[in-house]
Parts: sequence; structure tokens; C-alpha cells
Amino acid sequence: MAYKQTLNKIEKQVKAHFDALKKENPAGRKGEKRVALMRPFYDQAEVMQVVDSLLRQEITMNQSKGNKVQKFEDLWKGFIGKKEGIMTNSGSSANLMALQLLTNPLLPNRMKPGDEVITPALTWTTTVSPIWAVGCKPVFVDVDPSTFVMKVEEIEKAITPKTRAIMPVHLLGYPCDMPAIMELAKKHDLFVIEDCCEAHGAEIDGRKVGSFGHLATFSFFFSHHLSTMEGGMVLTDDVEYAEIIRTMRSQGVIRNCRNDAFKERYYKDPRYKDIQRAYLFSNIGFNVRPTELNGGFGLEQFKKFPKILKARIDNAAYFLKAFKRFEKHIAMPMIGKNVKHGWFGIPVYVKESPSVTRKELEAHLNSKGIETRQIMAGDVTLQPAYGLFESRVVGDLKHTKAIHKSAFFFGNHPLIRKEERAYVVRCMEEFFRGKK
Repeated sequence: MAYKQTLNKIEKQVKAHFDALKKENPAGRKGEKRVALMRPFYDQAEVMQVVDSLLRQEITMNQSKGNKVQKFEDLWKGFIGKKEGIMTNSGSSANLMALQLLTNPLLPNRMKPGDEVITPALTWTTTVSPIWAVGCKPVFVDVDPSTFVMKVEEIEKAITPKTRAIMPVHLLGYPCDMPAIMELAKKHDLFVIEDCCEAHGAEIDGRKVGSFGHLATFSFFFSHHLSTMEGGMVLTDDVEYAEIIRTMRSQGVIRNCRNDAFKERYYKDPRYKDIQRAYLFSNIGFNVRPTELNGGFGLEQFKKFPKILKARIDNAAYFLKAFKRFEKHIAMPMIGKNVKHGWFGIPVYVKESPSVTRKELEAHLNSKGIETRQIMAGDVTLQPAYGLFESRVVGDLKHTKAIHKSAFFFGNHPLIRKEERAYVVRCMEEFFRGKK
């Protein structure tokens, strides 16, 4: 009774807080950008999920059996179209778990140190870091300048006898050609790990990204389409893969596995009869678990996801149309007929000339309160960290290097309204006025 009374009191106050917040002008707050690169999008529903877990004192998977985490896993895997979902504390950890799985001794055809993984040179760093972390070698290929994602032809050029996996990245929400990639992987007997961390809801041929690969990873960081504050997930159709990842996710113990047959394999083995079940370590272990707070947050965000995705797509459609008047100076992504773009951000490629450069355009937008950034980590082969580890580059990466030099993106989230969209266009008009 005390719990419900306390919850009701808090809920009234939290609702009043968010009602007041909605009336404020975000751009009027000190330090706020007029058009921010990212802004959290949640209300009292998510906060009350967190408060509920705190009041119940059910905050970790080990203590509460992960009820909210498991519910969110089931919602997301069902939405994407995979049989298994394993939530982690970040998309970066999801990538790490996927690579740790593929090099695990329990896999008869596992990858081994020195094996190669093909991935784009235009990406985020935690796509690549897990490849090195498991002792494998990233092989960097160029991207399509009209989509910013890698082409099947470039992947095929990179395949050698040492190649064991392909790790396509649906960069900024644009889907790679997954049907062709899967066909190529089947031909050469390669694993495919889809990095979908920026591509929630994106589709190719009516099928959602994340449903194609042997493994797929998502991020639920607060700037992404659907947020759990911090969080990520690995998806797969393979029960064995899923339970190995669940084991590694939680320090190597098997108590958080969901498949009874997998657990009984160890519980009934007489060699382990003197080990407490709660502390039976069947594999290498990390601690990349999410909390119940993250799971609860995700449950409410999932309800909002259709609205969130629509807002991003509507924003992008507006800018694609409005920016056509500047096509002499800038280019936008070319959207194929069979593609549904997830629109993590709004990318702009500047056709540089003596009168127009990317740096000048970005500086102008920044001065107007429109936040911008480079395309993820840019050409990762130019980053200082990448001189520390062994890798291979295929081709001259000319498109990646051109994007690194001449492209940027600005924010795209549900709190960008008609007023902000029109403001961005006015600022662009101001910059290009009189430019030859």
C-alpha cells in the first residue's frame, strides 16, 4: 500500500514537471542550441518506469531476474524479426559480444586470431575496436558516395582465404544491400554481423535491417531513435549463439540464460555437481549487463517508436525537398526505390569550390545555433588509434576520404519541429546567397 501511495504522489509531481517543460522554448534555455545535434525525447512514462524499479528495489538482472529487460528484448526482436534478443549496456558492447561469440571455443567453426573481417572505412570506432579486441584483423573498404555505405563490389574485391566475416554498417540509417551481401557471404562461407546501431526501422525490400545477418547489433543510446538511456542489443536466430552471449554478458555465469536445455547441460553434468548453480561459470565473462531501469525505459520508448521514426523521416523528406535549391553546392543521399532510410541524422556533402567549403558552411550553421559534426569518425584509417593495430586497406578509399573532407551532418530528432526546419533552410539560404 505504501508503495502505491508513494508512486502516485511522485507520478503527479513528475507529470507536472513535464507539462511545464513542454511549454518552455528549448532554444531559450541557457546553453541550448537552436537546432541541437541530439536531445533526449522522453516524458513521465519513462521516468515512472525507473521510479517503479527503484521503489520495488528491483534494479539489476541478477536480483530481479531481468523482468523488464526480458520484456524489452522480446519486443525488439519481434519488431525486427529475429528469434533471440540479448540486451547489453551499449551498442558498443553489443558489437563486442557478437565478435566474442564468433571467436568462442564453443563454436566448431569459430574465427581465430589473424582472421579478417571486412568493414567500411567510414564508420564509428566501436564497429572496429571489437575486431581487434578478439585478435582479428579489420579490412577496410570504400563506400558508395551517394549513400555513405559500402558496396558489394568493394566487399568482393577484399575477400581472401583469410576472410571469415563481413560487418556491414547501415551508416546514419541507410541500409546496405543486405540481400546481395548475404548471397556473397553464403558463396564464401562467411559470417555476417549487421551493425544497425544507427538504423532502427530502416528497411530494404520491405525487410527490416537486422533481420538478415547471422548476428545484428543495435544501440539505444539517448541520441538514437529509441533510447534506454544507455543500452544495446544483439539479435540472432540461433539459440546456442544467444545463450553463449547471455553467459558472456553476465560474467560467465549461466543463471541469466533463458533456455532451460542450455542450462541443464551444465547443471546435470556430474563434473560440476559441487558448484553452486548461481555461481557456475561456463564461459569467459564480462559485465555488460543493462539494468532494469534501462529495460523499463525501453518498454515506454518502444510505444513511442513509430512516432519517433515518422518524425525523423518527415524531417528528412522536408530537407531533401528544400535543399534541392542548393544542389549546385551540396548533395544529399540518393534514396533507392526499395529502401526505407532510418535517418539518424541529416547528412550534407559539400561540392567544394573556391567560394564554398564544408568548413565555412559548418561555421555559418554553428554560428546560428545549428549544431553539426563530421560523418561519425570519418575515415577511421586516419585516426591516431588506428596506427596502433594491424589492419588492411583495399583500394584508395577515395570516396571515404572525400566524405571525410567535405561532408557533415546535423541533428534529426522528434524535437525538431516545423519552425526549426524552416530556420535551417533560411540559414542555408543566407549562406549560399550570392555564391557562384
